[in-house]
Amino acid sequence: MRALALRLLRALVRLFYRRIETAGLDGVPREGAVLLIANHNNGLVDPMLVLAVLPRPVVFVAKSTLWKIPLLGSLLDLFGCIPVVRRHEAEAEGVPGAPDRNEPAFRRLAAVLDAGGAVLIFPEGKSHSEPHLEELRTGAARVLLLAKADPPVVPLGFWFTRKEEFRSEVLLSFGPAVEPPAAPDVGSWTEAMGTALEGVTLNADHWREHEVTAAVEALYGRSVEKRFLDDEEKLGRVERSFRVRQLLQRARRDLEKTHPGEVRSVVRRALALDHLLGRVSLSCSSLDDPPPARTILWHTMKALVVVVLGFPVALLGVVAWWIPYRLTAVVAARLPGAEERDQVALNKLLAGALLHPLAWAAEVTVLFALGGPAWAAGGALLLPAAGLLALPYLEHAAWRERQARELLALLVKPGGLARLRAERDALVAECDRLAALYAAPGGDDPGRGILRGP
Repeated sequence: MRALALRLLRALVRLFYRRIETAGLDGVPREGAVLLIANHNNGLVDPMLVLAVLPRPVVFVAKSTLWKIPLLGSLLDLFGCIPVVRRHEAEAEGVPGAPDRNEPAFRRLAAVLDAGGAVLIFPEGKSHSEPHLEELRTGAARVLLLAKADPPVVPLGFWFTRKEEFRSEVLLSFGPAVEPPAAPDVGSWTEAMGTALEGVTLNADHWREHEVTAAVEALYGRSVEKRFLDDEEKLGRVERSFRVRQLLQRARRDLEKTHPGEVRSVVRRALALDHLLGRVSLSCSSLDDPPPARTILWHTMKALVVVVLGFPVALLGVVAWWIPYRLTAVVAARLPGAEERDQVALNKLLAGALLHPLAWAAEVTVLFALGGPAWAAGGALLLPAAGLLALPYLEHAAWRERQARELLALLVKPGGLARLRAERDALVAECDRLAALYAAPGGDDPGRGILRGP
């Protein structure tokens, strides 16, 4: 039963997220005790992703209130999850939030480690949508010190391009094992875990800082990859973007100490250019000179072939699944926690997992009534296949449509785009200058090693 549930879970998350990348997964032991610690900003989807990518069973903790949700509690028990009582939830129920209220749960987790198992803990103690790590609780350190085994502590960072959106992307970045502190106790271990988690996550004081980093990446990301990522060709696309943003955030923090005026100017101009390009549905790369006519013709022909051949199947998939797809968003918006960004993806997964099978059963029943067993059997097989094939078709069509719109803009508005191109090139030149200052050798260099990352 657990194996079947795990297969369904993996299928769900791989359907919801178009791309799931991992980094450092080879460093996670395939057997023996291991304690995984992770940031937590997407509710139950976070442990679901770990179960989907890690080739071994994992026991994770979850807030005790989840066991009150019908069926969900049984599913959590099936995967061996262990409930913990959060302080504010205990106090809300009139139970004193004593420090030892979770001692039995911690001992169970320590026993899993002593038996050679894998445990996943979210030291922040809650799921959230803040732009940075929240203050770490001491539970992970307490479990580690209760265990008789000496398991490696592996940090895991989740990074979502748009965590609540269907067909977006996610990176699971596993870092090197945490170096044990010189004087291992709850406080020193918690501090060491926090430092390790900072190395596999993106953190900023405000969301605007992440917006700035995204704008500069769009402008200068390829240059950063070529100059500072030695292994860029081996990295997945999402991991490259994550690594570039890490480097840009570190560079900005250090350069603001030595060249604050220049940094503020680049930030202001990069945001302005990014917002202006967004208004006309263009990207920085679209400002390059258009390719030769022969290349445009060749890509146009290939796009037409894909569109023409795939259209009938995609149309069937859209017709068959449009209603449950739209209803999923409506139902998800009315489930508990819908107002919190860290619960949206889970709500969509739960609603979609219920509505799409119901729609499939209803459509197969209609086909049976109209054409008998043969039609029903054909529809039962064809409808899911058409829906799955429609997803990459629609994504490809949207990509080609953006390319065509950008090319048309280059042809129709050469004057305005020339000014945008000039601003883009001037900003790139300024970024080149700042990058050279930042990476210049010398005793006062603030971060050549930092720019190259871990």
